[in-house]
Formats: sequence, C-alpha cells, structure tokens
Amino acid sequence: MTDRLPAEPAAPAPLDRRTRPDRRRGEDRRKVSVPVAVDRRVGGDRRATDRRADPGKVAGGYDLDAETLEFIHAIARFKEQTGRPFPTWSEVLGILRGLGWAKRPPTA
Repeated sequence: MTDRLPAEPAAPAPLDRRTRPDRRRGEDRRKVSVPVAVDRRVGGDRRATDRRADPGKVAGGYDLDAETLEFIHAIARFKEQTGRPFPTWSEVLGILRGLGWAKRPPTA
C-alpha cells in the first residue's frame, strides 16, 4: 500500500460570477499615450478590392477549362440563390446532375 495524503479540497468556485465586479469596467490601464516607433498601417487598404468578384476566371494562377468554369459558375449561382456560403454534398451532387452529369455504369 502506498501512503498517500488526502488531497486538500480546492477552494469552492463562486456560484454566480455576476456577483463579482467586472474587471473590464475599471479605469483605462493606458495612462500615457506613447507614440509607436513604426506605424505598420502604412499603405492602402488591402480590403479595398473584392478579389472574388468574378469567380472562376483564374484559380491558383492557372487557366481553367470550360467545364470547370461551368461548374464554378453553377456553384456561385447556387450560393446567390440560397444565400448560403457552403452547399452540402447532396446539393453539390444535385448541381452536378443539373449540369448533365450522370454516373457511368460499371464496366465488366
């Protein structure tokens, strides 16, 4: 047998945290306005242009074939119609079938 000391009970957790004062509501900790040595916010706003304005022109720096562009535009149309950013796999399958895709029968 090992001689273990009984664990000391931890301090009881407060039942309701809302009874304590909120530490964020105190005085501002920044007492002095200190100038920054280098302003990193120099330059134009990178969010100024919408890079996704025309989906499907080029992806990853290479040109896409007509079938791939057709699929990308079908997905974009689905997103616009439903207002949801991500279709489920079942919905992707429905989009493919709408484009004329059909599963090939197994070859023997």
